[in-house]
Amino acid sequence: MDIAALRLGNIGRLRSAEDVVRSLGAMQGQDYGQSLWAIGLRTAGERIADVESALQSGRVVRTWLMRGTIHYVLAEDVRWMLGLFGARDLARLTPKAWAYHHMTPELMSLARKTFVEALTGGGCLTRREMISLMAGVGIPDDRQQSYFTFIHLAQEGLVVPGPPRGKEQTFVLLDEWAPHQRSLDGDEAMAVLASRFFGSHGPATLADFANWCGIGVREASRGLEAVKSSLVCETFDGKEYWLPPDLTPALGAFVLPAYDELLIGYKDRGAFFTRYGEIPISTYNGMFHATLIEDGQIAGLWRRVLKKTSVDVELRPLPGFDVDRLVDHIGRFGEFLGLPVRTVVKDAPEAGSSKVSWRSRK
Repeated sequence: MDIAALRLGNIGRLRSAEDVVRSLGAMQGQDYGQSLWAIGLRTAGERIADVESALQSGRVVRTWLMRGTIHYVLAEDVRWMLGLFGARDLARLTPKAWAYHHMTPELMSLARKTFVEALTGGGCLTRREMISLMAGVGIPDDRQQSYFTFIHLAQEGLVVPGPPRGKEQTFVLLDEWAPHQRSLDGDEAMAVLASRFFGSHGPATLADFANWCGIGVREASRGLEAVKSSLVCETFDGKEYWLPPDLTPALGAFVLPAYDELLIGYKDRGAFFTRYGEIPISTYNGMFHATLIEDGQIAGLWRRVLKKTSVDVELRPLPGFDVDRLVDHIGRFGEFLGLPVRTVVKDAPEAGSSKVSWRSRK
Protein backbone atom coordinates (compact mmCIF):
# COMPACT_ATOMS: atom_id res chain seq x y z
CA MET A 1 0.00 0.00 0.00
CA ASP A 2 1.44 3.37 -1.07
CA ILE A 3 0.16 5.43 1.84
CA ALA A 4 1.54 8.77 0.62
CA ALA A 5 0.15 8.42 -2.92
CA LEU A 6 -3.24 7.39 -1.56
CA ARG A 7 -3.30 10.41 0.75
CA LEU A 8 -2.46 12.60 -2.21
CA GLY A 9 -5.52 11.09 -3.90
CA ASN A 10 -7.65 13.02 -1.41
CA ILE A 11 -6.68 16.30 -3.08
CA GLY A 12 -9.48 16.28 -5.62
CA ARG A 13 -11.07 18.97 -7.69
CA LEU A 14 -13.92 20.19 -5.52
CA ARG A 15 -16.16 22.99 -6.62
CA SER A 16 -15.86 25.62 -3.88
CA ALA A 17 -14.19 26.67 -0.65
CA GLU A 18 -17.22 25.42 1.27
CA ASP A 19 -16.91 21.99 -0.35
CA VAL A 20 -13.24 21.79 0.64
CA VAL A 21 -13.82 22.76 4.26
CA ARG A 22 -16.82 20.44 4.56
CA SER A 23 -14.83 17.55 3.12
CA LEU A 24 -11.92 18.02 5.51
CA GLY A 25 -14.13 18.69 8.54
CA ALA A 26 -11.82 21.51 9.56
CA MET A 27 -8.51 22.69 8.15
CA GLN A 28 -5.66 24.46 9.83
CA GLY A 29 -5.44 28.13 8.95
CA GLN A 30 -3.24 30.16 11.29
CA ASP A 31 -1.15 31.50 8.39
CA TYR A 32 -3.82 33.41 6.48
CA GLY A 33 -2.02 33.87 3.16
CA GLN A 34 -0.78 30.29 3.02
CA SER A 35 -4.12 28.82 4.05
CA LEU A 36 -6.03 30.50 1.23
CA TRP A 37 -3.92 28.50 -1.22
CA ALA A 38 -4.52 25.33 0.85
CA ILE A 39 -8.20 25.76 0.01
CA GLY A 40 -7.64 26.92 -3.57
CA LEU A 41 -5.42 24.03 -4.66
CA ARG A 42 -8.19 21.60 -3.72
CA THR A 43 -10.69 23.24 -6.09
CA ALA A 44 -11.03 22.96 -9.85
CA GLY A 45 -10.53 26.65 -10.55
CA GLU A 46 -11.37 28.89 -7.57
CA ARG A 47 -9.30 32.05 -7.29
CA ILE A 48 -8.19 33.87 -4.18
CA ALA A 49 -11.13 36.28 -4.49
CA ASP A 50 -13.55 33.34 -4.49
CA VAL A 51 -12.05 31.90 -1.30
CA GLU A 52 -12.05 35.28 0.43
CA SER A 53 -15.66 35.78 -0.67
CA ALA A 54 -16.62 32.70 1.37
CA LEU A 55 -15.01 34.37 4.40
CA GLN A 56 -16.48 37.81 3.72
CA SER A 57 -19.98 36.36 3.45
CA GLY A 58 -19.63 34.17 6.53
CA ARG A 59 -20.14 30.86 4.69
CA VAL A 60 -16.75 29.76 6.02
CA VAL A 61 -15.45 30.87 9.42
CA ARG A 62 -11.83 31.01 10.57
CA THR A 63 -11.61 30.59 14.32
CA TRP A 64 -9.90 28.74 17.18
CA LEU A 65 -11.08 25.15 17.37
CA MET A 66 -9.07 21.98 17.87
CA ARG A 67 -5.83 22.03 19.86
CA GLY A 68 -6.29 25.74 20.52
CA THR A 69 -5.24 26.40 16.90
CA ILE A 70 -7.08 28.50 14.35
CA HIS A 71 -8.98 26.47 11.74
CA TYR A 72 -11.38 26.98 8.86
CA VAL A 73 -14.80 25.47 9.45
CA LEU A 74 -18.23 25.78 7.88
CA ALA A 75 -20.24 28.48 9.62
CA GLU A 76 -22.96 26.00 10.58
CA ASP A 77 -20.43 23.70 12.27
CA VAL A 78 -18.78 26.14 14.68
CA ARG A 79 -21.04 25.56 17.68
CA TRP A 80 -21.01 21.76 17.72
CA MET A 81 -17.24 21.66 17.20
CA LEU A 82 -16.79 24.06 20.07
CA GLY A 83 -18.99 21.69 22.07
CA LEU A 84 -16.42 18.96 21.43
CA PHE A 85 -13.27 20.97 21.98
CA GLY A 86 -13.86 24.46 23.39
CA ALA A 87 -14.31 23.63 27.07
CA ARG A 88 -11.46 21.11 26.87
CA ASP A 89 -9.04 23.69 25.49
CA LEU A 90 -10.14 26.31 28.00
CA ALA A 91 -9.52 23.87 30.82
CA ARG A 92 -5.91 23.55 29.65
CA LEU A 93 -5.31 27.23 30.39
CA THR A 94 -3.38 26.82 33.61
CA PRO A 95 -3.17 29.37 36.45
CA LYS A 96 0.39 29.99 35.24
CA ALA A 97 -0.96 31.01 31.79
CA TRP A 98 -3.49 33.36 33.36
CA ALA A 99 -0.76 34.88 35.52
CA TYR A 100 1.66 35.25 32.61
CA HIS A 101 -0.90 37.32 30.67
CA HIS A 102 -1.87 39.30 33.78
CA MET A 103 -5.49 38.21 33.37
CA THR A 104 -8.07 37.18 35.96
CA PRO A 105 -11.64 35.82 35.69
CA GLU A 106 -12.86 39.27 36.70
CA LEU A 107 -10.95 40.97 33.88
CA MET A 108 -12.20 38.35 31.44
CA SER A 109 -15.76 39.05 32.55
CA LEU A 110 -15.15 42.76 31.99
CA ALA A 111 -13.77 42.11 28.49
CA ARG A 112 -16.74 39.86 27.71
CA LYS A 113 -19.23 42.55 28.76
CA THR A 114 -17.33 45.24 26.84
CA PHE A 115 -17.28 43.24 23.60
CA VAL A 116 -20.96 42.27 23.83
CA GLU A 117 -21.94 45.91 24.21
CA ALA A 118 -19.70 46.99 21.31
CA LEU A 119 -20.59 44.21 18.86
CA THR A 120 -24.31 43.64 19.46
CA GLY A 121 -26.42 44.70 16.52
CA GLY A 122 -24.05 43.72 13.74
CA GLY A 123 -20.88 45.29 15.06
CA CYS A 124 -17.56 44.37 13.46
CA LEU A 125 -14.30 45.64 14.94
CA THR A 126 -10.67 45.13 13.98
CA ARG A 127 -8.17 43.59 16.36
CA ARG A 128 -6.70 47.03 17.02
CA GLU A 129 -10.12 48.47 17.77
CA MET A 130 -10.82 45.61 20.17
CA ILE A 131 -7.49 46.22 21.91
CA SER A 132 -8.41 49.90 22.23
CA LEU A 133 -11.73 48.93 23.83
CA MET A 134 -9.89 46.75 26.33
CA ALA A 135 -7.52 49.58 27.18
CA GLY A 136 -10.49 51.88 27.68
CA VAL A 137 -11.84 49.69 30.50
CA GLY A 138 -8.45 49.18 32.11
CA ILE A 139 -7.11 46.03 30.42
CA PRO A 140 -3.71 46.80 28.86
CA ASP A 141 -1.97 44.73 26.21
CA ASP A 142 1.53 44.75 27.64
CA ARG A 143 1.46 40.98 28.30
CA GLN A 144 -0.52 39.85 25.23
CA GLN A 145 -3.77 40.15 27.16
CA SER A 146 -5.66 40.70 23.90
CA TYR A 147 -4.45 37.46 22.31
CA PHE A 148 -5.31 35.49 25.43
CA THR A 149 -8.73 37.14 25.64
CA PHE A 150 -9.66 36.71 21.99
CA ILE A 151 -8.86 32.98 22.06
CA HIS A 152 -10.72 32.52 25.35
CA LEU A 153 -13.88 34.25 24.19
CA ALA A 154 -13.76 32.52 20.79
CA GLN A 155 -13.51 29.10 22.43
CA GLU A 156 -16.39 30.07 24.72
CA GLY A 157 -18.43 30.64 21.56
CA LEU A 158 -18.95 34.37 22.12
CA VAL A 159 -16.90 35.86 19.27
CA VAL A 160 -15.37 34.68 16.01
CA PRO A 161 -13.09 36.39 13.54
CA GLY A 162 -15.34 38.17 11.06
CA PRO A 163 -14.87 39.37 7.48
CA PRO A 164 -11.28 40.50 6.87
CA ARG A 165 -10.95 44.27 6.51
CA GLY A 166 -8.08 44.54 4.07
CA LYS A 167 -5.23 42.76 5.84
CA GLU A 168 -6.72 43.32 9.28
CA GLN A 169 -8.53 40.67 11.27
CA THR A 170 -11.95 41.61 12.62
CA PHE A 171 -14.23 40.17 15.28
CA VAL A 172 -18.00 39.69 15.40
CA LEU A 173 -20.46 37.91 17.68
CA LEU A 174 -20.86 34.27 16.70
CA ASP A 175 -24.62 34.23 17.29
CA GLU A 176 -25.08 37.17 14.90
CA TRP A 177 -22.52 36.21 12.27
CA ALA A 178 -23.48 32.54 12.03
CA PRO A 179 -26.96 32.20 13.53
CA HIS A 180 -27.89 28.95 11.74
CA GLN A 181 -25.99 26.30 13.67
CA ARG A 182 -26.31 22.53 13.37
CA SER A 183 -27.21 20.79 16.61
CA LEU A 184 -25.20 17.61 17.24
CA ASP A 185 -24.69 15.82 20.53
CA GLY A 186 -21.32 14.45 21.62
CA ASP A 187 -21.47 10.98 20.05
CA GLU A 188 -23.10 12.17 16.83
CA ALA A 189 -20.66 15.06 16.55
CA MET A 190 -17.66 12.77 17.01
CA ALA A 191 -19.04 10.39 14.38
CA VAL A 192 -19.49 13.22 11.85
CA LEU A 193 -15.97 14.44 12.51
CA ALA A 194 -14.51 10.93 12.17
CA SER A 195 -16.37 10.41 8.89
CA ARG A 196 -14.97 13.64 7.47
CA PHE A 197 -11.44 13.01 8.74
CA PHE A 198 -11.01 9.48 7.42
CA GLY A 199 -12.90 10.35 4.24
CA SER A 200 -10.46 13.17 3.46
CA HIS A 201 -7.23 12.08 5.22
CA GLY A 202 -7.25 8.32 4.75
CA PRO A 203 -5.29 6.10 4.89
CA ALA A 204 -5.04 7.17 8.51
CA THR A 205 -4.79 5.44 11.85
CA LEU A 206 -6.83 5.93 14.98
CA ALA A 207 -3.77 7.62 16.50
CA ASP A 208 -3.70 10.07 13.57
CA PHE A 209 -7.34 10.98 14.21
CA ALA A 210 -6.78 11.43 17.94
CA ASN A 211 -3.71 13.59 17.32
CA TRP A 212 -5.56 15.71 14.74
CA CYS A 213 -8.40 16.34 17.19
CA GLY A 214 -6.12 16.80 20.20
CA ILE A 215 -7.98 14.15 22.23
CA GLY A 216 -7.23 10.75 23.71
CA VAL A 217 -7.27 7.56 21.65
CA ARG A 218 -10.11 6.08 23.70
CA GLU A 219 -12.37 9.05 22.98
CA ALA A 220 -11.37 9.15 19.33
CA SER A 221 -12.25 5.45 18.98
CA ARG A 222 -15.91 6.30 19.65
CA GLY A 223 -15.97 8.28 16.43
CA LEU A 224 -14.15 5.63 14.41
CA GLU A 225 -16.38 2.82 15.70
CA ALA A 226 -19.44 4.74 14.48
CA VAL A 227 -18.17 5.00 10.89
CA LYS A 228 -16.12 1.81 10.38
CA SER A 229 -18.81 0.25 8.20
CA SER A 230 -18.35 2.99 5.58
CA LEU A 231 -14.55 2.63 5.46
CA VAL A 232 -11.98 0.09 4.32
CA CYS A 233 -9.32 -1.18 6.73
CA GLU A 234 -5.85 -2.06 5.47
CA THR A 235 -3.00 -3.36 7.65
CA PHE A 236 0.50 -2.12 6.87
CA ASP A 237 3.60 -2.64 9.01
CA GLY A 238 1.39 -3.91 11.80
CA LYS A 239 -0.85 -0.82 11.88
CA GLU A 240 -4.50 -0.50 10.89
CA TYR A 241 -5.20 2.21 8.34
CA TRP A 242 -8.73 3.37 7.53
CA LEU A 243 -9.67 4.92 4.21
CA PRO A 244 -12.70 5.48 1.95
CA PRO A 245 -13.45 2.53 -0.35
CA ASP A 246 -13.18 4.51 -3.60
CA LEU A 247 -9.80 6.14 -2.90
CA THR A 248 -7.11 5.69 -5.57
CA PRO A 249 -3.43 6.72 -5.55
CA ALA A 250 -2.49 10.00 -7.21
CA LEU A 251 0.61 11.17 -9.03
CA GLY A 252 1.92 14.63 -9.75
CA ALA A 253 4.01 17.46 -8.36
CA PHE A 254 2.56 20.17 -6.12
CA VAL A 255 3.56 23.27 -4.18
CA LEU A 256 1.85 22.84 -0.83
CA PRO A 257 1.45 25.78 1.55
CA ALA A 258 2.76 25.74 5.09
CA TYR A 259 0.55 23.86 7.58
CA ASP A 260 -1.21 21.98 4.80
CA GLU A 261 -3.53 19.19 5.95
CA LEU A 262 -1.80 16.68 3.66
CA LEU A 263 1.19 16.75 6.02
CA ILE A 264 0.02 18.24 9.29
CA GLY A 265 -3.02 15.97 9.59
CA TYR A 266 -1.01 12.95 10.78
CA LYS A 267 0.83 11.95 13.93
CA ASP A 268 3.17 9.72 11.90
CA ARG A 269 4.50 11.47 8.76
CA GLY A 270 7.08 8.81 7.88
CA ALA A 271 5.23 7.74 4.71
CA PHE A 272 6.07 11.09 3.09
CA PHE A 273 9.85 10.57 3.34
CA THR A 274 10.49 7.23 1.62
CA ARG A 275 11.79 8.57 -1.72
CA TYR A 276 14.19 11.40 -0.87
CA GLY A 277 14.88 10.87 2.83
CA GLU A 278 13.95 13.14 5.70
CA ILE A 279 14.40 16.90 5.69
CA PRO A 280 13.11 19.40 8.25
CA ILE A 281 9.61 20.57 7.33
CA SER A 282 9.13 22.45 10.60
CA THR A 283 11.18 24.44 13.09
CA TYR A 284 11.90 23.54 16.71
CA ASN A 285 8.95 25.67 17.85
CA GLY A 286 6.39 24.12 15.50
CA MET A 287 6.45 26.53 12.54
CA PHE A 288 5.85 24.52 9.35
CA HIS A 289 7.48 25.28 6.00
CA ALA A 290 5.79 25.20 2.60
CA THR A 291 6.78 21.97 0.85
CA LEU A 292 7.26 20.48 -2.61
CA ILE A 293 5.40 17.21 -3.12
CA GLU A 294 6.06 14.58 -5.78
CA ASP A 295 3.64 11.64 -5.95
CA GLY A 296 2.94 12.16 -2.27
CA GLN A 297 6.62 12.35 -1.31
CA ILE A 298 8.32 15.43 0.15
CA ALA A 299 10.73 16.65 -2.51
CA GLY A 300 11.91 19.98 -1.08
CA LEU A 301 10.75 23.35 0.21
CA TRP A 302 9.50 26.52 -1.43
CA ARG A 303 8.26 30.00 -0.64
CA ARG A 304 6.38 32.74 -2.41
CA VAL A 305 7.61 36.33 -2.70
CA LEU A 306 4.72 38.62 -3.52
CA LYS A 307 5.49 41.76 -5.52
CA LYS A 308 3.24 44.57 -6.72
CA THR A 309 2.38 43.00 -10.05
CA SER A 310 3.86 39.49 -9.90
CA VAL A 311 4.94 36.69 -7.61
CA ASP A 312 8.22 34.80 -7.37
CA VAL A 313 8.06 31.10 -6.52
CA GLU A 314 11.40 30.18 -4.99
CA LEU A 315 12.04 26.43 -5.05
CA ARG A 316 14.52 24.44 -2.98
CA PRO A 317 14.22 20.96 -4.53
CA LEU A 318 16.07 17.94 -3.25
CA PRO A 319 18.65 16.32 -5.56
CA GLY A 320 16.96 14.15 -8.16
CA PHE A 321 13.66 16.04 -8.26
CA ASP A 322 12.68 17.32 -11.71
CA VAL A 323 11.35 20.86 -11.21
CA ASP A 324 9.77 20.73 -14.68
CA ARG A 325 7.07 18.52 -13.15
CA LEU A 326 5.88 21.61 -11.25
CA VAL A 327 5.21 23.78 -14.32
CA ASP A 328 1.47 23.12 -14.53
CA HIS A 329 0.86 23.39 -10.80
CA ILE A 330 2.85 26.61 -10.45
CA GLY A 331 0.80 27.95 -13.34
CA ARG A 332 -2.34 27.08 -11.40
CA PHE A 333 -0.90 28.93 -8.38
CA GLY A 334 -0.40 32.03 -10.51
CA GLU A 335 -3.97 31.79 -11.80
CA PHE A 336 -5.21 31.49 -8.21
CA LEU A 337 -3.43 34.71 -7.26
CA GLY A 338 -4.20 36.39 -10.58
CA LEU A 339 -0.51 37.23 -11.02
CA PRO A 340 2.25 36.23 -13.43
CA VAL A 341 4.77 33.86 -11.85
CA ARG A 342 8.55 33.78 -12.03
CA THR A 343 10.16 30.52 -10.86
CA VAL A 344 13.54 30.69 -9.11
CA VAL A 345 15.51 27.55 -8.17
CA LYS A 346 17.74 27.71 -5.10
CA ASP A 347 19.97 25.36 -3.12
CA ALA A 348 18.48 22.21 -1.64
CA PRO A 349 17.64 22.26 2.09
CA GLU A 350 20.16 20.54 4.32
CA ALA A 351 19.07 17.30 5.95
CA GLY A 352 19.00 17.47 9.72
CA SER A 353 19.04 21.28 9.92
CA SER A 354 16.10 23.21 11.33
CA LYS A 355 17.33 26.46 9.78
CA VAL A 356 16.41 27.39 6.22
CA SER A 357 18.40 29.80 4.06
CA TRP A 358 17.43 30.87 0.56
CA ARG A 359 20.63 31.13 -1.48
CA SER A 360 20.35 31.21 -5.25
CA ARG A 361 22.09 28.56 -7.30
CA LYS A 362 25.10 29.95 -9.14
